[in-house]
Amino acid sequence: MEDTESLSNSLHDLAITPTHTSIPDSESCAEVGSEQPSITPKTGPPFDGATFIIRDPQTGLVITLVGGRLTLLSGYNDLLDNCRDGRGSHWRCVESQGRWLGFKNTVSGQFIGQYFENGEWHFWAKDEFHTSLQFFCTRHYWLSGGYEMLVKHGDGFRAMKIGGPDKTKLVVGEEGERGTAWEFLEVEHPVTDAF
Repeated sequence: MEDTESLSNSLHDLAITPTHTSIPDSESCAEVGSEQPSITPKTGPPFDGATFIIRDPQTGLVITLVGGRLTLLSGYNDLLDNCRDGRGSHWRCVESQGRWLGFKNTVSGQFIGQYFENGEWHFWAKDEFHTSLQFFCTRHYWLSGGYEMLVKHGDGFRAMKIGGPDKTKLVVGEEGERGTAWEFLEVEHPVTDAF
């Protein structure tokens, strides 16, 4: 088993490696009862049945659950902490019969969805079912790369983007507003997810 410092360095190297890369085993993942998953940089869109870490390549922020709250954490050092917390940054992509995508946390079993509060639309991961408030599609950013995550909103789409006063929240963009260009890092679990 590697110590935390060398694992942290391996994780940092992964962030700049453009080809297939695996993260070595770590004690912290053994504590949650399974081997360290393999993380593969992925240039394509998410697809049904795969598990991903969803990251903004511009900021290094990763969509994750911390204490049941949907938030953004910076970089791969935080992924090490997530592994200790049960991999809150791992999202299973599912597809409905209507071909809508959904993102279900592999630890909590909850979907990322939108909700309305105090006159604004927000994101959370508290929904057990994949319904219209959890419907996503992705659109490729041709110039900068990455994929915009769009949620079904009325008869159109709204983009998921980074926002909030400290830029650690996921917010629903205004009509016609562009969202964050996310990348999807595929996670290959050696064991089946709980959900």
